[in-house]
Amino acid sequence: MAPRNNNPFQPKDLDPTLAAMGPRSTIELKNLSHNVTFSEETHCFRASIYINGKRMFCAENRGCGGPNDYLPFDFANGKEAFVEAMSLAREEAKQYTLKKIELGEDLQWAIDAFASEDEDGNPSQSNELIDWLIADLINEQLTLKEMRKTLKKKVTVYDPKSNDILHLGRDKPTDEILEKYKNHFTTRSEIKNTKDWIWLNTIPEAEAYKYWRTAS
Repeated sequence: MAPRNNNPFQPKDLDPTLAAMGPRSTIELKNLSHNVTFSEETHCFRASIYINGKRMFCAENRGCGGPNDYLPFDFANGKEAFVEAMSLAREEAKQYTLKKIELGEDLQWAIDAFASEDEDGNPSQSNELIDWLIADLINEQLTLKEMRKTLKKKVTVYDPKSNDILHLGRDKPTDEILEKYKNHFTTRSEIKNTKDWIWLNTIPEAEAYKYWRTAS
């Protein structure tokens, strides 16, 4: 068993590469602190939640599989504002899920289960869709971290035909090595369609991340 980290959370600002992707939701995570050791069935994290660029409340999870906990920034005077913020977050999470349905994901059941009005027409008080949206945002940041680590160590390309990420050889991707590999695979390789490959080590990070996220 790994030793307990007595100071597990290391705050980080919103990443510029993620910001360059453009918002898919008005909900943003800032100051995300994620602990891999304690992340079991769910992410162990703490973060500030922003909606439309305004700080609204805190979110956290112990990583043991339960729902997120949502807390106001100001416990003394922020109860009413917190209730309004959570209501807004539920609606934003609903709209985010509806966008995913438009893109082909089978999530109508989630809308019916967690975002439907009751018999009196009152909106759902479930935070389930907020939990899902925040999990997506955390996964996005972790995926970017994984990509950065990989691109530092390996020559990496995106193959549009197979929609796949490929790692070439074991050499560290220095400028010299990248030029060597690129010349080989674009001119002398017997592999088909190598001329269409996107060399992720050589393009801007935000552009590389778009291909990384697209890959199957």
